[in-house]
Amino acid sequence: MGIRGRRVAYELGGDPHGHPVLIIHGAWGGPASTLWSGPRLRWFASRRGIRLIWYDRRCAGWSEYDCSPFSLVELDQDAVDLLDYLGVERAAVVATSAGGPIGLGLTLNHPQRVSALALLNTGASLMSMTPTGVDAADPFVADRLSTIARRMDMLALFESSGAPAAVRASELEWRTAPEPPFPDPQLESFRRARRRALQRLPFDELARLAAGAMRNMQAQRNVDLTDALSTIQCPTLIVHGDADTTVPIAFGAALVQAIPHASFSVQAGQGHGLIADQRVQRLLRQWILAGGLD
Repeated sequence: MGIRGRRVAYELGGDPHGHPVLIIHGAWGGPASTLWSGPRLRWFASRRGIRLIWYDRRCAGWSEYDCSPFSLVELDQDAVDLLDYLGVERAAVVATSAGGPIGLGLTLNHPQRVSALALLNTGASLMSMTPTGVDAADPFVADRLSTIARRMDMLALFESSGAPAAVRASELEWRTAPEPPFPDPQLESFRRARRRALQRLPFDELARLAAGAMRNMQAQRNVDLTDALSTIQCPTLIVHGDADTTVPIAFGAALVQAIPHASFSVQAGQGHGLIADQRVQRLLRQWILAGGLD
């Protein structure tokens, strides 16, 4: 669907008269997301009382890819534009992983549009070498920072030499689909199709889609929203797995310290990708219906 001249892919589900819940997905977009032809949102919990709104972010999934740089503020505005298009005045926002800073920015810049905020396995600074409130000596944090350093090097090559050069330096990674945190046998045929598509994708198209993912990384590079989080007034729930090695739980704990009156739900033994966990989905629905929304 065209929204402000931009193609935005979205899905609606659940109770059409229920509380609107905007889900901001994680990851950076790019080839693996766009070549996925399966269902976009696997919501296993009850949908009674909630209206789910799921969309593909800019340069991700089936939404439009941009050639020019964009900012985190523009990504926040994309979410507002979608809510406007759907006629939704206020929504509970569920933001996960790389979608977390977008959810935070949306809440900070457009507080009147967010009635409640749930942040899953995310942080206030996911593309910075000096994130506030976490201990760089923590082994899991140190591993996260090494990943960020590699991405910073990739972005430097992208900016100096273009997307083809950046992709050639790590082509195998770009042609490898991420493993799901909660395998679903019903989706195996879609995963096989994506693996084949990634291997067969012409290099020029691979580079074009990868450039979109790198634009998303650029939008969050060196961004740290921590200092502004004390102004958040809406009900806020932080959910993090204590076995998360992608975004360590220290990032979630830092959010709890920075956001007034935020609640913290630690998922014992759980890793990344909590949005696909049925227990977490039940928790989110119960929290929203019990007062996460006003």
